[in-house]
Amino acid sequence: MLKKKILITGGSGMLAYDFIRTQGEEYDIIAVDREECDITSFESIMQCIALHSPDILLNCAAYTAVDDAEDIGMRTCFDVNILGVRNLAKATSVFGVEFITISTDYVFDGKKENGYLPTDECNPIGVYGMSKYLGERLALDENPRTIIVRTSWLYGGEVWVFKNFVNTMLRLSETRSELKVVADQHGIPTSCVDLSFAISLVIGRLDDLLDEGHNIFHFSSVCEEGSITWADFAREIFTLLWRNTKVIDCNSSEYPTKAKRPSYSILQNDLDTLLPDWKIGLARYLGKS
Repeated sequence: MLKKKILITGGSGMLAYDFIRTQGEEYDIIAVDREECDITSFESIMQCIALHSPDILLNCAAYTAVDDAEDIGMRTCFDVNILGVRNLAKATSVFGVEFITISTDYVFDGKKENGYLPTDECNPIGVYGMSKYLGERLALDENPRTIIVRTSWLYGGEVWVFKNFVNTMLRLSETRSELKVVADQHGIPTSCVDLSFAISLVIGRLDDLLDEGHNIFHFSSVCEEGSITWADFAREIFTLLWRNTKVIDCNSSEYPTKAKRPSYSILQNDLDTLLPDWKIGLARYLGKS
């Protein structure tokens, strides 16, 4: 049987890296970066799709500089997360290609302590979250065969290489014996490897899910505690690595940022697909499992 051909935009990022690494035998995957496919250009996307003739386009490209999005990066944020996603959805619709794009817990305001379902109303509190929300809406308008995958506190790719919370903690702990880490923001870390398998399961059921009107999915790791804080996350990193770095809880007010973060970034999924516990994913990432 012929493998489905998947075209990945944002092909140099950590999710694309782990999707290719874990799903490369399952699909015929072509990954492109900005030089090969500029998603802010509709013409560039059309040419790329025409060249590769994919069955599915998986968009891993995003502007994620949350604080810069509030001012100096606002234009780029809108170009990539809104215009770019709309362009991708419109182009895939023209070619009859199914479209999957990655979104975020930041589309919610973070006031719902027990977590958000895909059907809950969005209410972003920052420019980045608003850009992702508007990208979602425009994608669904342009291509009804769009799948939105929301996730939270994502990390992955190669250790030390990609920009994520785990690698930041590793780097800081090289020169500091103690670190202050925010303890009043709650969420669930999610491994790109585990998310890749979840996306693959959605792809395997794509026709049925779309026919049933399922377009939005939440995927984050299982968390027995319900949620954790960034400080909890940091402690587990150092525990797994047997590092003596002391984590000191602090409030967000001690580290003011340009963008306000949701206090509760907990995503609940209504699909019968569970990712492994967050500690398992982290241990695997750090080579401790």
